[in-house]
Amino acid sequence: MDEKFLSIFNLYKNDIYRLAYSYTKNIMDSDDVVQNVFVKLYKSKKILEKNDIEIKKWLIKVTINDCKTIFLSSWKRKICSLTEKEENTIKVDNKEYGLLDEINKLSKTERIVIFLYYYENYKIKEISNIIKKSETNVQTILYRARNKLKKIIKEEKDEK
Repeated sequence: MDEKFLSIFNLYKNDIYRLAYSYTKNIMDSDDVVQNVFVKLYKSKKILEKNDIEIKKWLIKVTINDCKTIFLSSWKRKICSLTEKEENTIKVDNKEYGLLDEINKLSKTERIVIFLYYYENYKIKEISNIIKKSETNVQTILYRARNKLKKIIKEEKDEK
């Protein structure tokens, strides 16, 4: 069972971290979420018995829920980190994450839908099941997020 957990961890740790970061926009919160998610996975023997696709869907749902929990905590609502502003402006030069800064300017829901659709290659129907919104709603969110990204990219090009 430990070997299965380690293989799942190594396979999905980066994806879960990117999802958590796109939601929280904070390195420390993202680290906490990833740790919590994989601790829950390790404790859940039932989930580890499932196939990789079901495990990945479970990981994504738990990650989103843990991110929401962070924002609901009274600590997070009352405290603002002194370094939070600096952490939220991290620039990533890697071509794979070239749009990360622009994506982080979108709303939480838009970031999640973009992440699941483009980075994780989920279909609209699967995304609607994961985030518990209708397929039409997911399509609308995706459409609006694409348009916002186009405007953001165009504005940045015009500034240069």
